[in-house]
Amino acid sequence: MIVGSKIFVAPLDWGLGHASRCVPIVQFLVEQGFEVIIGGSGDSLAYLHERFPKLVTIELPSAKMNYGRRGMVSLPFLFSMFRFARNIRKEHKALEKIIARYSIDYVLSDNRLGLFSDSVPSFYMTHQLNFDNGFLNRFAARMMKRLHHRYIYKYSYCFVPDAKGELSLSGILSDTEIKVRHLGPLSRFYGKVPKKIDVDFDLLLLSGIEPQRTMLENIFIEKYMSMPNSGLYIIRGVSDDAELSLSSNISCETNPSDDRIASLIVSARRIFCRSGYSTLCDLAALGRRAVLVPTPRQPEQEYLAARFHEKFGFVSFAQGDLSQVNFSGISYDSVWKYDYICNLNELLK
Repeated sequence: MIVGSKIFVAPLDWGLGHASRCVPIVQFLVEQGFEVIIGGSGDSLAYLHERFPKLVTIELPSAKMNYGRRGMVSLPFLFSMFRFARNIRKEHKALEKIIARYSIDYVLSDNRLGLFSDSVPSFYMTHQLNFDNGFLNRFAARMMKRLHHRYIYKYSYCFVPDAKGELSLSGILSDTEIKVRHLGPLSRFYGKVPKKIDVDFDLLLLSGIEPQRTMLENIFIEKYMSMPNSGLYIIRGVSDDAELSLSSNISCETNPSDDRIASLIVSARRIFCRSGYSTLCDLAALGRRAVLVPTPRQPEQEYLAARFHEKFGFVSFAQGDLSQVNFSGISYDSVWKYDYICNLNELLK
């Protein structure tokens, strides 16, 4: 890429993970002299606009995802996938207009399948190139992989936000025969040295797709209301700031700053969170392990929770089993020494 050019960066809007991992990319490109324009929708676009208020932001078409109570085997999820498929065409048409209006030179899409172009070089970024993770049958996994690759081939190049070999966090998810460039795990916390908070508390990191986000939040609130001697701090990644009815040992904050989140992560006695890939990269950057609760029937998160339990010493529970878990008895080594390597110079080759 030629320094000084205009580059359009746009993440998928399923939770805040795709947007948060674009933070180091946007920072890097701006520092290198590129004029960055940010695209997106919903909470993820609002998140990036807040962190980069001087950059132009553009709203893209969005297909709201709903996993339902039964995850990927639910009707809400099936309808969401139909909307998602239609939205690919909408965002592709929108991109061509954006390229013409803003004289875009390059496009970098984080898992938005429709942001390919024949008029300018376009790049795709994903950590999931393989869907055969033990949840889907072989035929379904093969069809999903083929469809995904069909769109990836429309792009000039594919970037993987992970390391190679033994340091890989995504494991078989990023195994592929496609020619890719590895950027290393991406995190908004890379290189930060957060200030510690001298308070004894557990931390719940919550974002992701409804209704499962709220269901997990309610489980933890109910648990800790019955544990008055244990403190819980909840970080709520939501667009609304509705008040919750909480006991005195539970506090919450909606969309705090990245510095605040980093301080809470390094200071917490125990961390509870989903096993979303971006969250795991954040934990790697800050050197912390966590108790993982994968989104039910979300195969990527279920695979990552199992992988991080076996390979990196994390603890994992199924959401449906939490009511039977003695939270006071959960113990694990919270410090994680991962050789975090990020190589954003691969973007410029």
